[in-house]
Amino acid sequence: MPEQFHQWFSWICGQGLAHTWSPGGELLPCCQRCTGVYVGAFVAALLQLAGPPPVTSFWLRLHGLFLLFMVPAGFHWFPQGPELRAASGILFGFGLIAFLWLPLQINILPEAERKNSPTQFLIFFTVLIAALVFTPLLGVSENPFAATALSLLTAAGALVLALLVLANLFLTVRGLWRWFFQPAPRAAA
Repeated sequence: MPEQFHQWFSWICGQGLAHTWSPGGELLPCCQRCTGVYVGAFVAALLQLAGPPPVTSFWLRLHGLFLLFMVPAGFHWFPQGPELRAASGILFGFGLIAFLWLPLQINILPEAERKNSPTQFLIFFTVLIAALVFTPLLGVSENPFAATALSLLTAAGALVLALLVLANLFLTVRGLWRWFFQPAPRAAA
């Protein structure tokens, strides 16, 4: 992968060699957990684009748990191997996308376009499990294509997260602007 990937990710990842995969002998630009975060974010963003789920209490709790799992995992409160580090990252990436996408989903998509179907949940969990299984498998692969694939997925996930943060900042500034500078509607006389 381009040396620039390693430089860019060095700002946000410790890149510890003991926790970084090197599929096909090529070192990935970030550690296993960060690789999981960005791969999870990219996959979750694709799911959101394919059909945003309705915001239910189950959906919010599930993604909140995904985010909270990073606390014990990130602080190393229990022993972890590469698979668990990647899994905690993937779950965190899914949670991040869910909550960063939420303001866009509420402000942009009409309620009627959101579908609540068993098929949608089946697809969600199937894709999540596939990410949890195939990310570590690619990480230990001897095929150099695996390094390219994981590096590109990592970069795409980082880009998606950056764009969602910018979109949320825009919505926040727009909301504050309207709140402070647009006159309140007058009551009918």
